[in-house]
Amino acid sequence: MYYDEIHIGEKIQFVFNQSGLAVSQFARMLGVQRTRIYTIFDSKTIDTDLLCKISDALHYDFLTEVYLKKRDTNNQNPTSINIQFKVLSENLADFIKSVDKLKKAGVIEEGAMTNLAFG
Repeated sequence: MYYDEIHIGEKIQFVFNQSGLAVSQFARMLGVQRTRIYTIFDSKTIDTDLLCKISDALHYDFLTEVYLKKRDTNNQNPTSINIQFKVLSENLADFIKSVDKLKKAGVIEEGAMTNLAFG
């Protein structure tokens, strides 16, 4: 089974190492002791609430990256595709709201975003 191959603690440690944060900073962000961070790095499994806090702290979506992503994209089931579409739709909605706020604040002009090229 694919999930048996995942060691979430190692994935978290890899992303953490890329973040530039100190262990003490990361621990404060999560509201845990420094030693708990090392326990997390050693953990093969993790509580979902804690994983969400870690995702927020590291600005990395572990749920999508690790748990919703399938090894073989040819065998994606409709539920997985629907979840991925929902996440994408929510991200797009957040982006549009951010652009609207910037327009209202006068940071960008109306129509300025129409010439963006998405690749």
